[in-house]
Amino acid sequence: MNTSLQASTTLAGVNVLVVEDDYLIAKEVAMILQAHGASVLGPVPDVSRSRTLLSSSTPDCAVLDINLKSQFVFELAEELRDRGVPAIFATGYDASFLPRSLRDAPCLYKPVDPRDLVRLVHEGASVHRLRR
Repeated sequence: MNTSLQASTTLAGVNVLVVEDDYLIAKEVAMILQAHGASVLGPVPDVSRSRTLLSSSTPDCAVLDINLKSQFVFELAEELRDRGVPAIFATGYDASFLPRSLRDAPCLYKPVDPRDLVRLVHEGASVHRLRR
C-alpha cells in the first residue's frame, strides 16, 4: 500500500471517525489517514460503537462503510449531518443506493484510492470547521 501522497495534503489536527466492519479495510483507511496527520476515532465495526464514540467526541469528518454486516449506516450518517459532521461513504455499492437525503455526500468505491480519501477528508473537515 502506498500512503505517500503530496506533502501539501495534510490532515494535521483533523479528527476522523472511521466506521468499517472489515478489519483489513478499516486498518488500511486508518493508516492512510494517520500517515497524513489525522487522528482516527475508531475504527469501529458497527453503529452502536460509533454512537459510543460520538457521545464523548465530535469528529471533523466521518468515513462510513454503507453496509455493516447487514446494518446500513444511513441513520448514523443523518445524525452526523445534523451535528454538522460531513460523511464520506466508502462502499462497493453504486451511489444510487444512497437515500435521496444523502446523495450529495461523497462516495468512494472500494478499494479506496488514498489520494481521493485524503482529498475528500480534507474538504469535509474544512467544511465542518467553517460551520463551527
